[in-house]
Amino acid sequence: MKPCDLCSLDCGNKPFDLVTPEKTLQFCCEGCRGIYEMLHDIKAAPAQTTQNNPNSPERKPT
Repeated sequence: MKPCDLCSLDCGNKPFDLVTPEKTLQFCCEGCRGIYEMLHDIKAAPAQTTQNNPNSPERKPT
């Protein structure tokens, strides 16, 4: 069990990752990841925002 880096709930099998210069953080949901980004003034790179969002505009349909 990997705890969420914000709320400490279980991240499950597919955590929401956030790569920072120091380390990769894992969150249980997109909300926790977004709150962490907001609190720490982190700007997500396109690769980070598409990981768990197949409908993201950065992804091209196949």
